[in-house]
Amino acid sequence: MKQWHLFCLLPLMAACDSGHSGSGELISVDLRQGIDHPSMLNLQDEVESVEYIPLETTDDPASLLDGVSEYALTSKYIYVSPVKEQRIVQFDRKGHFIKTLIPFGQGPGEFSNFLAGIQADEENNRLYLFSANQIGVYTLEGEFIQNLNHDYQIVYQRKVEQDCFASVAFPYIPFRSGSYGLGIFTEQGDTIAVKNDFTSPLVPPEKAGFTIGIAATYSGKQQSLLFKTGCNDTVFRISDHKIMPACVLNLQNSDQEIIRCLDATDFSSLHQKFGGNKDIFVSDLFETPRSYYFRCRYDGGHYVVSVDKETGKILAEQCEQPEDIFKLSDANLLFGMLGTRSYRSFPVWGRMEKDGLVQVVIPYELSLYEKGSTLTVPDELKKINVDSNPIFIVYKLREG
Repeated sequence: MKQWHLFCLLPLMAACDSGHSGSGELISVDLRQGIDHPSMLNLQDEVESVEYIPLETTDDPASLLDGVSEYALTSKYIYVSPVKEQRIVQFDRKGHFIKTLIPFGQGPGEFSNFLAGIQADEENNRLYLFSANQIGVYTLEGEFIQNLNHDYQIVYQRKVEQDCFASVAFPYIPFRSGSYGLGIFTEQGDTIAVKNDFTSPLVPPEKAGFTIGIAATYSGKQQSLLFKTGCNDTVFRISDHKIMPACVLNLQNSDQEIIRCLDATDFSSLHQKFGGNKDIFVSDLFETPRSYYFRCRYDGGHYVVSVDKETGKILAEQCEQPEDIFKLSDANLLFGMLGTRSYRSFPVWGRMEKDGLVQVVIPYELSLYEKGSTLTVPDELKKINVDSNPIFIVYKLREG
């Protein structure tokens, strides 16, 4: 409660205009100015309707989930990878448990690698399971098709077009030692395009590469991947054959922040808190038809920022955080409620799946926010037991 009172006393200068004319040029905004004058975002203006989908538990122990590490949605199914169990669990879109669709193991059709992501391609009846150097290809009903092996290493990957996979290289490998940085590859692993010219006079070229100071998300409607690294201010879009700037955030970060986001030979960044001081660390992002959204760590707290794609107008909102970030990560690895309260006073954060924003809420996480923040709990969530399965919330968005 004290945190909420402090938030209310902050200057409420609602919007900071970047001066962008909307004439089609690259958007460049002063993100720091927005964060220094927080207000409330306008997500409610983008939401057309909302659907609450509690995942059921049955007498089958396979229906029980300890959380969600990765997921994908279609019009018929929800696919979930739990946190501690290596398997893909299938539910229908009403939340009814169906089965463990893909076990993890060494048997035929099983997936044996560390899972880096899931993607459902409903149009082509394909489910992709991404790992560091392999793509497992299945039908949406779980029938194994093939494994696509590749020589390059990924930490994040999505299919953006037929036979085109947008990829982010595994961190802590310098570009000059073989890291491709950002890449577009075919199913056979052939290179379409790469970008690994992220440099700074502050870091010797032989040390430059990605660290964990990166953020990436898939934009299904735009069939592209958005990427941000802490070593510069540009957000890049990776599409079928191009890697291009999407927008520029004027962060004005310190030399120290740039160095630890670019020096791939310094593993101490694994143990440091990004954005723990006056530097702004963009930890997550997504885009809607109207806006870019960024979740940032700054001065020990978290903020969510929206940037209007047409005008460049910035809105920044400080997140309510009822517990320290480590306890929240134990509650929900995806931090589904560390977000904006601009839709019915319930904190929202998620990622886009086609025309919907998908939020994952863990009941224990919800209980923490009920005790330590000022949220308004929707009627659909008031009877959720703390030991229940996760809840998927799908916000259907209006067109831009």
